Amino acid sequence: MTEKMFEELNHAIVVGDIDEAGRLATLGLAENIDPLTITEKGLIPAMAIVSEKYDKKEYYLPQMLLSSEAFYEAFNILKTKMKVESKGRGKVLIGVVEGDVHDIGKNLVKIVLEANGFVCIDMGRDVPIEDYLQKVAEDKPDFLMLSTLMTPTMMSMRRTLEGLVEEGLRDKVKVAVGGGPISWDFCKKIGADFYGDNEKDALKWAVSEVKK
Repeated sequence: MTEKMFEELNHAIVVGDIDEAGRLATLGLAENIDPLTITEKGLIPAMAIVSEKYDKKEYYLPQMLLSSEAFYEAFNILKTKMKVESKGRGKVLIGVVEGDVHDIGKNLVKIVLEANGFVCIDMGRDVPIEDYLQKVAEDKPDFLMLSTLMTPTMMSMRRTLEGLVEEGLRDKVKVAVGGGPISWDFCKKIGADFYGDNEKDALKWAVSEVKK
């Protein structure tokens, strides 16, 4: 029954069936399935499919928004029952760089981090470089995580790193970058600390850094 429920929840999110996504999330909790397991097996793979469909132009903005609504309908139900491992594990400033509005990947990273005890300050999407610099200075996060799905906006990451250096903030925060066009090579070229291919990579790295 459990695997079937995960498949049905995946489908509900992919097709943007908000009511069904909420019903299945509630059903999973009623069957005493761990809410984080439901998130990892029923929700996150669905949004990965949606993201892929959007990249291939099989989905457009209306379909993606419906899927996102279905995702959050389910996740908000599950979140109330999640047992967070360690509150205050670390503070993360996270956002999509200036010029890009694709935030599914960023949202998935944020959800997984929060579910595992990290405090996330979500800057949203298309965030000016100056806003990141100001927030790093004011809020003193342990991590800055930057995302983009567009090749032209990769340079916003480079300029953000340069800004951190210019403002004397670079040694005060660990920087991770991610998104479709990003690679380890680019990460090293711009002076970031980590490149992650998905939300699990980001979580594993953040946890390892906190333990140092």
